[in-house]
Amino acid sequence: MNNAVFQLLYQFEGAVTEKQIRQVLNLNSRSEIDQLRNLLEIDKRFVRPSDSGWTCTPLEMLVEDRPISEIEFVITDLETTGSIKGKDRIIEIAALKVKNGQVIDKFESLVDPQKKIPWQIVNLTKINNETVENAPMIEEVLPQFTQFAENGIFVAHNSLFDYSFIMSELERLNLKVFNPQIEICTFRLARKLLPNVRARGISGLCIYFDYEMENRHRAMSDVLATKFFLDRFLQQLEKMDIKTLYQLIEFQKDRMTKKELIKRIKRLRKKRSKATITKLVIPN
Repeated sequence: MNNAVFQLLYQFEGAVTEKQIRQVLNLNSRSEIDQLRNLLEIDKRFVRPSDSGWTCTPLEMLVEDRPISEIEFVITDLETTGSIKGKDRIIEIAALKVKNGQVIDKFESLVDPQKKIPWQIVNLTKINNETVENAPMIEEVLPQFTQFAENGIFVAHNSLFDYSFIMSELERLNLKVFNPQIEICTFRLARKLLPNVRARGISGLCIYFDYEMENRHRAMSDVLATKFFLDRFLQQLEKMDIKTLYQLIEFQKDRMTKKELIKRIKRLRKKRSKATITKLVIPN
């Protein structure tokens, strides 16, 4: 929930009420509402400038602005048993620490999920339960990864998934909160820099850039591809005079106006209402 709330407030230019946050995130139960209120009160990424609502903490209070050439990017990829946070588990995690285009450190580990890996995931990743039977559990791997990534800027292709999955696992295991508060997403950068390219997933960008990769859907292979994309995007951004971390963060932002926020809430209401009617009409 933390990252979903952050992304909403980060995109919106103005204060968002608690009710609006609940509507966008579809939080209805008493426990979810209490969790949201507690989160808003204790998470330093959120501030309440007035009774009208909540906003993101100013960027300068979350991360220091530096030239991009001085930033340590932690390019990360996860392989998991599925996409449901809290239910599914990490089976592989890999990361490269990169500064000024050069790899300065790396992290890679299989993870024993302590549950059966679905055949669809085995088919996709070629990781089965025999592959991970001697691998460490996430309780051991995740603290090692967060220590590795502590002082860097988190980067991933579709970073919202990887970052929020890690945050969810840290919360589930009651482990130390992951320090990096801002993540860079190469998918979002691709959307801004390559507007005419429709397929912007890792496979699509590999075709676009004529990048040959082996072992697609293995964590380190995906990390290496993401590094290649990031290098290309940063070169392009430098030509656009985007040379600092703040400029990079602002460039990738998908801004949302009040009108767009209200439109999104109405669209979600309509969608949920339609789903409820379908449930009532179609018997099990």
